[in-house]
Amino acid sequence: MNDNVVHLNLHRELSKKETDEFKKWARDNWKVGDPVNPVWHLSVIEECAVMLDEYIRKNTQKYDAGTMDWNFAYKDMTVALDASAEEEMSEEEQYEIAIEYFWEAEWTRLTGEEGEAS
Repeated sequence: MNDNVVHLNLHRELSKKETDEFKKWARDNWKVGDPVNPVWHLSVIEECAVMLDEYIRKNTQKYDAGTMDWNFAYKDMTVALDASAEEEMSEEEQYEIAIEYFWEAEWTRLTGEEGEAS
């Protein structure tokens, strides 16, 4: 990163109570699939990210590929991993890789940020 770049903090620091209120606002007002507004306070954006993760985990389907591999599906996306590779992965490791892939794809779509998931 260039040292000449000025970083602006657009939002003030929140107290614990205010942070909880902002997170509640996110839970009450944002629905998975709605755009994430980049001008929202970071506490709201972070809570939207948590909500997206919860949603993806709840809605990801796992199915046996007939070997030691597991395939994972979310909406119209599929992650198929090859467990026969040199480094063997557990089912949980395969699941976490799939969740990360789905989350990155959804977050990019909702924020319009290419490769900038938080």
